[in-house]
Amino acid sequence: MVSGVVRNVRTWFSGGRTEPCMIRLRLFRTTVPFIAACVLVAGCAALPEPDGLEAAIIEKAEGLAALTPADGGGGKSAARNGLLLSPSVRESAGLVSASADEVRVQRAALFPGLALTMVGGAGDAGSGDPALELQASQLLFDGGNSRRAVKLADFDLQIDYITFQKTVDEVLIDLLAAYDAVQLQGDLLEIYGNQLTALSELEALVARRVDSGAASSTDLLETRKRVQSAAFLVTDTELALAEARDRLVLLTGQSRGGQVRIRPASCKAAGETDDLRIARLELARAQLALEKAEKARVPRISLKPVIRGEIGAGRLPAGVDVDIRSDLLEGGALQARANAARNALSASRAKLENAGLEDSLNERRLLRSLATGERKSEMLQRQIGLLSETRKLYRSQYFDMGTRQLSELLDNEEEYYGRQAELAELRSELALDRLNCAVRSRVLRRELGLEGSSIYGFPLSAGSI
Repeated sequence: MVSGVVRNVRTWFSGGRTEPCMIRLRLFRTTVPFIAACVLVAGCAALPEPDGLEAAIIEKAEGLAALTPADGGGGKSAARNGLLLSPSVRESAGLVSASADEVRVQRAALFPGLALTMVGGAGDAGSGDPALELQASQLLFDGGNSRRAVKLADFDLQIDYITFQKTVDEVLIDLLAAYDAVQLQGDLLEIYGNQLTALSELEALVARRVDSGAASSTDLLETRKRVQSAAFLVTDTELALAEARDRLVLLTGQSRGGQVRIRPASCKAAGETDDLRIARLELARAQLALEKAEKARVPRISLKPVIRGEIGAGRLPAGVDVDIRSDLLEGGALQARANAARNALSASRAKLENAGLEDSLNERRLLRSLATGERKSEMLQRQIGLLSETRKLYRSQYFDMGTRQLSELLDNEEEYYGRQAELAELRSELALDRLNCAVRSRVLRRELGLEGSSIYGFPLSAGSI
C-alpha cells in the first residue's frame, strides 16, 4: 500500500481539500486486482523442475550416502578425509552449482516475464496521473538465440561437472602422494641412519688402527669426512620427514603415512579421458557460440500484455503491445563478437587435437615408466645383494689383510646405502605412476571405496552420466 498525499486528485466531498485516507482507500481498491494478477501470472511463470544434466546428476546421487570422515590412519582414511577438507573440491563443486543456476537463468528467457511499475508525471509529455502498470512479456521469436544461450549454459555445466570429477581425481592423487611421501622419507631416514651408524663404526675401527700404527691419520680424516656427510644426510632427511608429515596433516588431518599399494591391471583409458571430453565439449560450445554471434541481428519479437490502473480512477484498462527489436549497429561490437567466436572455434579445434595427442603420449609414458621401473627395481635389488657381499670382502681385505685401500671401502659403503635409497625412491615413483594409471582406467575410486558415496550432492562414482 502506498501512503502519502497525491495532489490534484478529485475528492468525495466539497471544499477542494485532499484527504490522504480516502486516497489510500481508492489506491487499495485499485491495487487488489493487480496483486491478484501478479500472484496468478507468477505462478504460471514458475520454472519447471531441473532437467537435462542437472536432473541426471540428482538422479545418480539419489540413494548414495554422503561422504563422511573416516577413522584410522590408512590410505583410504587419508583419501576420504582429504576430499572433505580439500578447498579445490569445494570450489569446483560450487562452480557446478553456479553453472546449474546459470542454465535456469538462461532458460527463464523462454518463459513469461512480469513487471509491476508505478508511473506518474507532469507536463504535456509526462505520464499524467499516477498509475500502476502490470506488464507481462512473452518471447515469440528471436531466431533461436535464446535456446542457443540455454544450450551454451548447458555446455558450461557439462564442462564444469567433468572438471569437478577431474579435480576429485587430482586431489586423490595428491593426497595419496602425500601419504606415500611420509613413508618414503621414513624409509630414507632409516637407510641414512644405518649408513651413519656403519660409518661411525668404521671410524672407530680406523682410529684403533691409527693408534696401533697400522694406518695413517689421513685414513682417519677421510673416514670422519664421510661420517659428517652421512650426518648431514640424516639431518636433511629428518627435516624432509617433518615437512612431509606437516603436509599430510594439513591435507588429511593425520600424520601417519604408508605405502600406496594400488596396482591397476591396465593403464588404458576407460573410454575418453576427462581432458579429451572437455576438449570435445568446448569445441561444440565454440561452434554454437559462433552460430549465436552470426545471428545477433535477427529480430526479437515479444508479446507484452499490459494492465494500467490509474490511482483514483477505479478502472483497469488493458492492452497488448508487440515489441520488435533488432540490433543493427553497436559500434562494430557485433562483428567483433563474431570474429572472436571464429577465433575461439579455431583454438578449440587445436585444443582437441592437442588433447588427443597428449592422451596418447601420457599412456605411452606411463607404460614405459612402469616397465623401465620394474626392470630397474630388479637390477637395484641384485646390485644391493652384490654390494652387501663386496662390503664384507672389502672390510676383510682392509682390516685383516691390508690389501684394500680405505677409499674403496668407504665408496662401497656409501654406494651400498645409496642404492637402497634409490630403490625406496623408485618404489614411490612407481606407486605414483600406478595411481595415474588407476585414474585413466577409472578404478581408483573403487579401490578407495568411494564409488558408493557422494560429496556436496554430486556422485563420486567413476564414469560419465
